[in-house]
Order: sequence, then C-alpha cells, then structure tokens
Amino acid sequence: MAPVTDHVIDSGRVHHKWDNTLESTLVINPGDTVTYDLPMAGVGQIERGAGLVGAALDPDTLYHLVGPLFVEGAAPGDTLEVEILSLRPGAWGWTGMFPEQGLLPELFPEPYVRTFELGDRTRAEFATGVEIPLEPFLGTMGAHPDEAGVHEVFPPHKGGGNIDARHLKQGATLWLPVWCEGALFSCGDPHAAQGDGEVCVSALECDMHAMLRFNLRKWTIGAPRFFAPSPLTASTDTRGHVGTMGIAPDLMAGAKAAVRDMIDLIVERWGLSREDAYMLCSLAGDLKILEIVDAGTWNVGFTLPLEVFESEAA
Repeated sequence: MAPVTDHVIDSGRVHHKWDNTLESTLVINPGDTVTYDLPMAGVGQIERGAGLVGAALDPDTLYHLVGPLFVEGAAPGDTLEVEILSLRPGAWGWTGMFPEQGLLPELFPEPYVRTFELGDRTRAEFATGVEIPLEPFLGTMGAHPDEAGVHEVFPPHKGGGNIDARHLKQGATLWLPVWCEGALFSCGDPHAAQGDGEVCVSALECDMHAMLRFNLRKWTIGAPRFFAPSPLTASTDTRGHVGTMGIAPDLMAGAKAAVRDMIDLIVERWGLSREDAYMLCSLAGDLKILEIVDAGTWNVGFTLPLEVFESEAA
C-alpha cells in the first residue's frame, strides 16, 4: 500500500469547461489529501463593494475549476469517495441575478449584484435586521464524463459537476461514479451559503480554502450519493420556518408559484425590495416537494427560516 500523502494542488491551473482530454494537474493515490485555494465564480468580473465590472458576466469564463486530479487505480465502473475535511471562505462574496436566468427571469429581467463581507464571520449581514448563517460548500465537484468533446460546466452531468448541493459541507462525504481512467476529478464554484434550489441562479459566491481526502471504492453506482454529517437545517432550525405552497399539475409551475408567494410575503412582512427578497430566497430558502402522488396535481413548498430575521416583522 502506498503511503498517504498530503498534497497542495496548483490552484492557478484552472479550466472553464469539462474536457476529459485535459492534462492532469496532479496525480495522487487513494487515501491522499489535497489542499485547494479555489477562486470564486466570476472572479475578475465582480468587484468587491461595487458589483459588476461590465454590463454582464462572461459565461465562458464564469466558472474556474481546479484540476483535473488523476487518482491512481481509478477505472470506469469504480466509485470515487470525496471526504470534505475543511472549508474556509475568503474575505468577501457576492450574489446576483441576471437576465434570462434563475427560476423567475420573467419577473426580474435586469441584472442585480450585491457583495458581502465575510472574513472570519459566521453570518453575513444581508440587510438591517437580516443575517445569513454561513455554511460553506463547493457548488461544483465532479468526475469528468466519458463523452468526447468540450462540455459546459452548467448544468450538472452524470459524474456530478455543478450539483450545488448545500449539504456537502465540512464533514460530508460525496460518492461519484467514475467514467474515465484516473477519475479526473475537478472542483470549484465555492459558496459561503445557499438555500436548496439556488432560485435566483447564484449563491453567496466566494473564494475558498478547502481540504479534501480521496478514496477509491471498487463498487459501482449510477449517480452521485452523499452523506451529510448533521441535520439538514441545523444552523437555521432555531425559531421555526415560514412556508408557501405552489399547487399545480407541473413541478416547475409549482416551484415558481411557491417562490413568487414567498417573495410577496417577505416584501409585505419585512419590507425588503422585491430584488432583495428574491436574492434572500436563493441564499436561505429551501424548495421542497411536499406531495407528488395525488392524481397529477403536485404541491411544491418553499420554506424560509425565521432565524435569519432579527424580528418577526418590520
């Protein structure tokens, strides 16, 4: 058995697409750890304290993925185990909405970006009396798929990728199906906070110092799996939640209705602008399928923890 080694990957070697012909950045053995300094999505395009540098984000260079990482012995049909050992956000982050993106582009056609100070804080101040608990995770972790060609980072793929699963925080474990020799793992898109659904199309995007441990399992899975180390809402389950429902014969229509109603509720009850209410939904609210078996009309819920607000109402 090879000795376990701690590596520091060259985080300056980034790629913006999935491409299984890329040269590997680092070769490791199963059991090794790798330390990353990951750049935020939109680095160079979003300015601290000011927002967008230009008129729009460049989608071709938005995501900065570090890798690929080659794991000795990994072969198609195996499973790559990724343990998230530590995650530390950078000094600041941003959240935004952009034309023709997100769950409700028809209601929010104009770009809108805000930045937030992070540092060593455990909460980000969103507005007066509104704070977002920070639970960092990596939005994109994946083993390169075996299809030829160059593929966009967005959306996710059969090897994981841009899965945006906020429960993959420190202490979690992710299992990914291996499709290529060496697994060819890449990661990036670090987030300081996000709700399930990421409804306005961005989380609290930030730089991240991360340490991951990689193991190889000689069993086959068809899609990513994960272990979460704590209750799924541990940091915000202190004062209960307020929820809305979208009842419709289509899950997307139900999701839209539930989020629209939550935006209305936030504006009416806490006095935020509609743009900030939508952004708050993306950072702290959770889409849930409440019911899906009842004669073709489904109930999609959207919940928001009251713990993010200083008071019950403005």
